[in-house]
Amino acid sequence: TLALINNIEEDHLDIYGSLEAIVEAFGEFAALVPPAEEGGSLLIAHDGAHRQQITPALACRVSTFGFHPEADYQVVYDATVLRVGILREGMWVTQWTNQMPGAHNALNAAAAVILAHQIGAEWEEAADAIGGFAGLDRRLQRLGTRETSDGGQVVVYDDYGHHPTEIEQTLKALRLAEKPERILCVFQPHQHSRTRFLLDQFAESLASADEVIVPQIYFVRDSRSEKHRVSAVDLVDRLGDRGVPARHLADFADITAHLRDCTRDGDLLVVMGAGPVWTIG
Repeated sequence: TLALINNIEEDHLDIYGSLEAIVEAFGEFAALVPPAEEGGSLLIAHDGAHRQQITPALACRVSTFGFHPEADYQVVYDATVLRVGILREGMWVTQWTNQMPGAHNALNAAAAVILAHQIGAEWEEAADAIGGFAGLDRRLQRLGTRETSDGGQVVVYDDYGHHPTEIEQTLKALRLAEKPERILCVFQPHQHSRTRFLLDQFAESLASADEVIVPQIYFVRDSRSEKHRVSAVDLVDRLGDRGVPARHLADFADITAHLRDCTRDGDLLVVMGAGPVWTIG
């Protein structure tokens, strides 16, 4: 009876084939929500969810959320103190402090609070609960610090992000929250087909890092022929075209050795990807 649609983007194109097909699939999902008179309700992102294509024919109640002031539930986020608030019809209904940085996590948390309220929780009750949520493994997870060769410290994060928008939002959140001198990113592409389809988007997202290290693409689900159509070096070359220092190191042991040598005081290292790359962190 209650559904949420966040952002909808190009992904899993090896299955869906096109963004239009993905939007159609979400439309089919939304159509499963019961009519409003039976309690059916859809909360959908005001921006980035293709709601104009998905919601017009729905019989359920539809409400929107997001940073846009015209959203039914307007979300306000102060990245400097991780403070999140929700306005309804221009009036504050609740506020809390997120433990996970990032505008994307602010939106996710706000959606959870709104859904909780829609099924009966008091605003402050829901806000207190989400404010106590410390996050989860591999989502902007702060692993700790490590001494650098110059006697300083590097902060180490682990993140599951393997889509261009996830990478962009994660790097932006880390730069705002930690204010490092440099961000070093070890990114392991996940699937050859995704890497090939979104190669330029990956390069654009990773360009906000100060140095990028790319191990072998994680081979999963794709055909053997797909494996030969793109390589980690292709991504390194695209980053080089954008002036980003990038290198391909195939072996994880070589990557950790390189990081021990090159990290210096004030650096932040984030290890990203959905494959075994987390072991580097």
